[in-house]
Amino acid sequence: MAPSLLTNLYGAVPDTAAPRPAVAGDDTADVCIVGAGFTGLGAALTLARAGVGVRVVEALAVGGGASGVNGGQVHPGQRRDQAWLESHVGTERARALWDIAEEARIWLQTVIADDAIACDFRPGLLSIAHRPRHFRMLAEDAEHLARIYGVDGLEVLEGAAIEKYTHMRGAHGGVFNPHGGQLDPLALTRGLARAAEAHGARIHERSRVRQVVADGDDWRVVTNGGTVRARSVLLTGDGSLGDLSPLTASHVMPLVNFMIATAPLETGLADSVLSEPIAASDTRFVVNYFRRTDDNRIIFGGGESYGDNLPDDFERRVRERMLGLYPQLRDAPITHGWGGRLGITMTRLPFVRRPDNGFYIASGFSGQGVMLGPYTGRIVAEAMLGDDSRFRQLASLPVPPLPGGRWLRRPLLTAAMIGFGLLDRL
Repeated sequence: MAPSLLTNLYGAVPDTAAPRPAVAGDDTADVCIVGAGFTGLGAALTLARAGVGVRVVEALAVGGGASGVNGGQVHPGQRRDQAWLESHVGTERARALWDIAEEARIWLQTVIADDAIACDFRPGLLSIAHRPRHFRMLAEDAEHLARIYGVDGLEVLEGAAIEKYTHMRGAHGGVFNPHGGQLDPLALTRGLARAAEAHGARIHERSRVRQVVADGDDWRVVTNGGTVRARSVLLTGDGSLGDLSPLTASHVMPLVNFMIATAPLETGLADSVLSEPIAASDTRFVVNYFRRTDDNRIIFGGGESYGDNLPDDFERRVRERMLGLYPQLRDAPITHGWGGRLGITMTRLPFVRRPDNGFYIASGFSGQGVMLGPYTGRIVAEAMLGDDSRFRQLASLPVPPLPGGRWLRRPLLTAAMIGFGLLDRL
């Protein structure tokens, strides 16, 4: 099968920033950040605002990794629900993690407003149960959030009440959360880059990092065109760090997700999918996630690959999943299709660590990076500036190593995830 000729909808709007030169020769900085995505740029913005000399080194272009190719959904909370966190880390730490997530959500909205980032944020997130038992779980979670954490405005939609927001085949109710939402993730990433640069950060594109080595009390980041020597280093990149960090590779598994976008739809047809421009996802293990844009496109993501590259037939695979839920879209033209590599962990919690003095890692956001990524970068920056109280909360999250060791971890996890995906059909 010939590769798809479709392209990333987000990239249809060109980046207006000035060219960012690659690393050339030897340079120095207070901090060097690997990866110009959500996490790295959240850290760069925070450090630059504090007057710290920052270099951001990116293998591709700003937003060229997971940050520029994801579904653009803003999910309140951590990737795991609060009841799960309470049972695994205790109620006190679960509360602290909830507070961090709420701070992340509010900080993201504040940065978007303060730095005039035009990323089309729209509030509203619909969680759809694809099995009756999953509706009960969603309803229990909503009640728990309201009673214990004081979350207001959650709308529990039992049975046909879900049709207020969607006419999805096989829906068994859901929960609408007005605090979540959607945005253009590539536009957000580019906006964070411009904000960081406005405060003095320097970003180098097309500078692939070959290794990071200790150099006395400093670290030396070696790229294909030169080096950056810095007192502190932050490795980001979600599922794209490769062999750069064996510790990350042993805890974060890369996978490729993919999505498509329809042409702008007639209003009535768009209404049958989502009644307004909100985001939605279902409760499958291999989740379907989608959103309606202001111009009535449906952006739909579903399915994943456990290799390193986008499958040639990804467009067909995603369209089949979309039509399984919304057969009324059978004649809707597909104008864009894209995907990219992200990182997941065994517990779906981010892998945030400080394995050595001045050396930091933040990766494995497991689909929750739009909201948590920028703020995790801020938290790492705060640790570099001397306040590691919130960093220690994240650095102690239960993220066990992937099973199987270096050679067997990928085939073992691929088999397990395919098995869990088959359960979605039962």
